[in-house]
Amino acid sequence: MKIVIRTVFFHFLCIIIFGILYFYLKENFAEKEEAELEIIDYVLLSTTIQAGVGVSELYPTTFYGKLTMIIQQLIMICTHVFTIYIFTI
Repeated sequence: MKIVIRTVFFHFLCIIIFGILYFYLKENFAEKEEAELEIIDYVLLSTTIQAGVGVSELYPTTFYGKLTMIIQQLIMICTHVFTIYIFTI
């Protein structure tokens, strides 16, 4: 049970950290509709990436935006693979 709680906490922490990181790198992202973006929009982007969905109104337009999203996706994939490995032992 401890490992489940730690994994959930890790995912929430990743969502918050990457949401803030996306907010500070906001010039590297564009939106499908022209509107005023708030930090919640970037947290939503981070949540969809962490959940494996990856669908949002925002998308990366520069190298650094794409690299940041790739890093979050790799962390998510490695965490899921590691978690599945632990639960099958």
